[in-house]
Amino acid sequence: MNVIKGLLTKDLLQLRSYRKTLIIFIIIFIFTGISQETTKGIGVMVSVMLTFGFGMFSMATFNYDEQSKADRYVLTLPLTKKEVVLSKYVFVISATIIGSIVGILASFLILFIINHQFASIQDVLSTAIGGILGIGLIESIQIPCVYKWGAEKGRIQMFIVAAIILLLIGGIFFVGQKSNINLPVNDVLNNIINFLQIILILATIIIYYISYRISCRIYKNKEE
Repeated sequence: MNVIKGLLTKDLLQLRSYRKTLIIFIIIFIFTGISQETTKGIGVMVSVMLTFGFGMFSMATFNYDEQSKADRYVLTLPLTKKEVVLSKYVFVISATIIGSIVGILASFLILFIINHQFASIQDVLSTAIGGILGIGLIESIQIPCVYKWGAEKGRIQMFIVAAIILLLIGGIFFVGQKSNINLPVNDVLNNIINFLQIILILATIIIYYISYRISCRIYKNKEE
């Protein structure tokens, strides 16, 4: 356990070199959210974008390890490859959850400044859960790809998948706002999140576990 804590600390220290970039992206994400025309749209975009940002930046540790050959050093420590993979999943998931918490707080603060009232707790929490599940799906696909093909190719795949998902989400909100059409997609998503939250959370845990097992197998068979 102490060794895993050490790996988590290593990953956290690695991200210090990205802190300026992270701050810039946080500002961009917040302004992207504020640009929405509806109060709910602002809360949704700020929360989702910050969750996405923190989750994706945590993946940068893979690139750092690959460039610095840190894996070779880590494998000299008294730990198994499964523990190395586990530490990465714990770090990425923790960063995503922290991003969601920051997104929730930012949503409350921004909406209070703009409208002098707090956002609906139910809407914000539903959005946060949806954001974590969505980003979690991307991460669960991304991590095995990184272990299989390397950080650089995996990062390219990540941005492609993430860009497609964000464009689809942004397109739905844009069309709905400009055409004044109450898109049923929003209602469907809200109903799913409201009534099937436990099932979705369990499904995400299962997907993460399957992803973890795949990553362990790939990393185990990987040449030193």
